[in-house]
Amino acid sequence: MLIALFGSALMLGANPGDEGIAPSTGTLGRYVVLTCKTDTPPPFENVDIILGPQETVAGVTGDWWGLQVRSKSDDVDPLFEVQLLIARPGTLGQQNDSTILRYILRIPATGEALDYRNIHTGLALLPPWRNFQHDFLPRPVRSGGVEAGLPRTAMFLGHVSSLKEVVSGVEWQPIRAKQLDLDPELLVGTARPYKDVEGHRLPQQPKKQDYTYVRFTAEDYKQMIAAGSNIFMVEPQQEEFVRDQPVFFCRRPTGKAPLRWPADLYRSNYLGGQMFIDEPAIVAVGDDKINRQIRRMSDFLAVVGARVHEEYRSARFDMDKLVRDRKANLGALRIETTECPIWETLYETAFYQMEAGGTGFIQEGRYELKNFIKQVAEKSGVRRNYSNEEMYRYYYAVLRGGTRPFGKDWGMSIYGQCDPDSSPLAITMAYDMGARYIWFWTSDHEFHLPWNEQMELTRALSKHRAEKPRPSIAGPPPTRDLAIVLPYGSMASLESLWFIRELDPKRPGPAGSRYKAFLGRVFQGVNEALDNREDFDITVDDGREISGYRRIVRIEYEP
Repeated sequence: MLIALFGSALMLGANPGDEGIAPSTGTLGRYVVLTCKTDTPPPFENVDIILGPQETVAGVTGDWWGLQVRSKSDDVDPLFEVQLLIARPGTLGQQNDSTILRYILRIPATGEALDYRNIHTGLALLPPWRNFQHDFLPRPVRSGGVEAGLPRTAMFLGHVSSLKEVVSGVEWQPIRAKQLDLDPELLVGTARPYKDVEGHRLPQQPKKQDYTYVRFTAEDYKQMIAAGSNIFMVEPQQEEFVRDQPVFFCRRPTGKAPLRWPADLYRSNYLGGQMFIDEPAIVAVGDDKINRQIRRMSDFLAVVGARVHEEYRSARFDMDKLVRDRKANLGALRIETTECPIWETLYETAFYQMEAGGTGFIQEGRYELKNFIKQVAEKSGVRRNYSNEEMYRYYYAVLRGGTRPFGKDWGMSIYGQCDPDSSPLAITMAYDMGARYIWFWTSDHEFHLPWNEQMELTRALSKHRAEKPRPSIAGPPPTRDLAIVLPYGSMASLESLWFIRELDPKRPGPAGSRYKAFLGRVFQGVNEALDNREDFDITVDDGREISGYRRIVRIEYEP
């Protein structure tokens, strides 16, 4: 079930032979916590569960449930309090599931009370941890039985909660909360907690210059949020500027204002300790332990896939490790993130990185049309005077085709090397074509995009969104005109593949000639699609059915 303990299918008479009666409004269960880590006290001592009144939202009737967690049993204020409005079974045609209509968090230590909502559904937005409903909300153990409609024994946050007493007729006290309308379908921002002071681009010739960087202030965050930014990597002392705003944030759990365990992990807009995985493919290219040993493309793609698999396994449990390093008693709980996309230069590896387990893919955008035209001509032998729009259609076709087969999200970013005249089109086209991530790179000489440009682009995107809203991207992708399908184990790269020995341009041979001919066939297919004004993706044939396209064109590596 979506929420095993709070779910009405269990709580409202699902086990009538188990001394089961439905708990009535005002029924309060007090639980003591039994630690599941040897010779270690529990992280909190007391858990209270209370059933509140009914409420109807958007024609759906639900029951309010409250959860209070106390460090000590006699504490007046809890560490945190959660109130959830859970749809009754059957009202949404889901007899074996429960739907959370509202999710409200109160943290007395900070004076916050927040009502998290998804702007696309109008319903609750839950915290991003995998298995949140199963692990972060109490669930009854199989053999525990019930008393007054409440389970006698429950698992919660990795520990066991034992019912101590049941109290009837307790007054329900609704939390008066600030409503945060969050957009999880479009994340716009930078991954740095600082900006440049120059306010303009610095010339990088004849000598590279770096910018002067200063930490974002409360006023800076107000400006960014007003412009349309909604994701931030913050330092602990900056968290207070964003945590009660309708934006998402990442931060490490240590520092001068350390993470409040477990309260802060109940924030629906907190995404964990890291914002992305950095460039698995380009890091492999630069690894001198292997880059002179890779003989063929299959070697390279296999290495990249294996590295993504290994790195993502570490990244998804990053918060678990960080919290355990702070000596928190997690018992049987594993904290696993669902949000850690890959930020990558070699966009052509998107399919293989998603196949290996990545949660999303973002292209490092150094978009420059003249260079693109030159690369296509030199690498494929195909000559065409592409427009900026055609260039972006190609890039985004690769990103969409690389993520769609795995149900993953894609995005792009703007770097300092990007042509400023075409960057507004880059972000608006990405939005129109279904991007979830639109980011900016801050830091590192010519890579840095000045903050003023970031703000101009963010405002331009916000204006475009208001004038041309798109449908939700949360559901199945729409049927598109065309899939250009590459054989498995290949990629269409416009880069110098010096790190693949048989394709090293300094070692010309038959493999290089075959690859150039392959690229020529790819771009002939791309140009035909552009001429026909077809909405196309570029994907890879891994043996599964390719569906959702009106037409499929397969490009053979060997004609």
